[in-house]
Amino acid sequence: MKLLFFQWHSFMNKGIERGLKELDIPYDTFFYQFNDWEKDDDFLEQFRAYLKAGNYTDVLSVNFSPLISILCEELGILYTAWVYDSPIHIRNTDSLKNSCNRIFFFDRGQAEGYCKNGVNAIHLPLAVDTDVFRINASKREKESYRTDVSLVGKLYQTEYTYFTAPLQGYTKGYLEGIVNAQGKIYGGYLIPELITDELLARMNKEYARVATDGFKMGRRELEFMLACETTGRERYMTLALLSGHYQVDLYSTDEDKRLKNVRYRGYADYYTQMPLIFSQSRINLNISLKTILTGIPLRVIDVLGCGGFVLSNYQEELMEYFNAGEELVVYENIEDLFYKAKYYLEHEDERKQVALAGFERVKRDFTFRERLQTMYGEHK
Repeated sequence: MKLLFFQWHSFMNKGIERGLKELDIPYDTFFYQFNDWEKDDDFLEQFRAYLKAGNYTDVLSVNFSPLISILCEELGILYTAWVYDSPIHIRNTDSLKNSCNRIFFFDRGQAEGYCKNGVNAIHLPLAVDTDVFRINASKREKESYRTDVSLVGKLYQTEYTYFTAPLQGYTKGYLEGIVNAQGKIYGGYLIPELITDELLARMNKEYARVATDGFKMGRRELEFMLACETTGRERYMTLALLSGHYQVDLYSTDEDKRLKNVRYRGYADYYTQMPLIFSQSRINLNISLKTILTGIPLRVIDVLGCGGFVLSNYQEELMEYFNAGEELVVYENIEDLFYKAKYYLEHEDERKQVALAGFERVKRDFTFRERLQTMYGEHK
C-alpha cells in the first residue's frame, strides 16, 4: 500500500497523521482547499499528475470529495473517505457509488441509508487524540475562557421566513407544523417523511405565482432548511433560557441581537482555542443538527477529549458507547436541559467526576489508532 493523505482545512488532520505513524503506515500528504468541491479543472489536472507520478494505491481524505473519487475511479486507486458532516454537502451524489470508494460515516443511520442506495458506506464513529489537545496555557489565559456554559457552533440562522413568505396560509402552516413536530422529538428524525410530493408540488405552484426566475424548491434543499431551522430554534431557546440565570459564552461566526445576555466570543480556532474553551467551561452544550440520525457528533468527542463536561441532546449512539449520567449527561427536552445544567453547576464534584470519566472513555475507546486499524488493518 502506498497511501496519499489528502488534506484541506478540516478537523482531525493531526490526529489521523499521528495514528498513521503509530501504525507504521507510510504516507504522503497533499493539501488543497476547494472553492467548489464538484467542479475544479485545475485540481483535476494537478492531482491526476500527482497520483500518477507517485504510483499511489490508496487515497484518504476527511469528508468525501467527488473530484478525488472520479480520479481514483479513473486510475484504479482505492479511495477512503471518513465523513464527519451530516448531510454530505454535495449537489451531485452519483460519484458516491463509484467502485473505488470506501466511505466511513460517523452516523450509523446515514451509513445505512446510503447502503440501501448502493453506496459502499460503512459505519465508523469519530475519534480524538487527547495528546493533540493537551493544554499548555498560563493561568491568566485559562481564566479568560472560564464560564458556566458555552456553545461552540452555528446558530443556524436560515432563510425560512423568506422562503415561506410567498406561501399561502395552509402551506405555511404545514411547514411550521413540521418544524414544531421535529422540535419536540429527540432521537427521531421526522422531516423527510413529512415532505411529501404533494407538499413540494403545492409549494412550487405557489412560488410560480410570484417568482419570475422559475425558482423551484427541491426536496433536499427543503429538508436541510427545515432541519437547520429546527436546530436553530432549539439553540436559540437554550441560550436564551440559560443566559437568564448563568454566564453563557457563544463561540460562533453567527450573532443574534435578541440574545442580550449571551457573551459573544467569535470564531474559535480548533487547535489553539477550542481545547481551552472545552476544558474551562463548566458545561459544554451539544445541540445536534437534526439531520444527524443516530451518530455522535465530533463536538462531543472533542469536548471529552479536552477533559470537558458534556450536556447533550439524545443521540442513539451516545447511549450505546457511553454511560449516560456517568461519562456525559443527556437531556430529554429544554426543561430537562435547564434542570440538569442547574444541578451540575451546583454540584461541582459530581460534574468533575463525570468529565473525568468521559475523558478516560474516549482516551481508551475513541483513538485514531483503533479507527485506522479498522480502515487499513487488512491492507498493511
